[in-house]
Amino acid sequence: MDNRKKKILKAVVKEYQRTGEPVSSHCLMKRWHFDFSPATVRAEMLALDEQGFLEQPHTSAGRLPTDKAWRFFIEEMVEEEIAQSEKELVWQRMAKLHEESLREMTQLLADCSKNLGLSGMFGPAERGKQNYDWHSAGFKWLADEPELQDDGFKNILKYFDSLEEDFHRTFRDLDEEIEVFVGQENPIKYLRGYSLMITGFDKEEGQGLMGILGPKRMNYQKNKFVLQETRKRVRKQKTVNR
Repeated sequence: MDNRKKKILKAVVKEYQRTGEPVSSHCLMKRWHFDFSPATVRAEMLALDEQGFLEQPHTSAGRLPTDKAWRFFIEEMVEEEIAQSEKELVWQRMAKLHEESLREMTQLLADCSKNLGLSGMFGPAERGKQNYDWHSAGFKWLADEPELQDDGFKNILKYFDSLEEDFHRTFRDLDEEIEVFVGQENPIKYLRGYSLMITGFDKEEGQGLMGILGPKRMNYQKNKFVLQETRKRVRKQKTVNR
């Protein structure tokens, strides 16, 4: 992809992250001050559409990033550092932790990301039954997301009771690398309308995972930092306990 298309695609993604609404060429020209003409922006957006990076809802003149666009954006942009002020806010929240329990860590993931925080410890089975310590927090954040106003939020609630078992079955062998699943990439079918960032960790009690689930326009850079810092806290906790 040439630099001009990259600039326009990045601008569409950033605008959609900001508003949750389809992005028009007029909006881009107004807010991004490109050094090329409106006609060029329209032509490049059409080309990105034809290449599968953008899609146009039937009811709007604007365009939305596709799963292909989000994957490209993540690979190209996710290594960008978040602002120091955002890092400080995450560290300040961590400093206020009391119990440092998995439940509290999950709430931290939710509050820092403004998405759904998830975590679980999967201990050894006893008498043929798997032991779980599963936590979720942050449904209030998802309830306010514009793209989840119709059936999206209802869909998560519909399958909420099976989340624990499905995450255990699908992700129990995760290592500590943060994995990102966008839309159709998600191995859990009913979560393919969202994005999931997830990582594994291990403690004396067993193997665990923590993750952030939210709309595709989630802040991937910030959420990666939040997961990294929370995992460090869990690892530090393990060292202290020894």
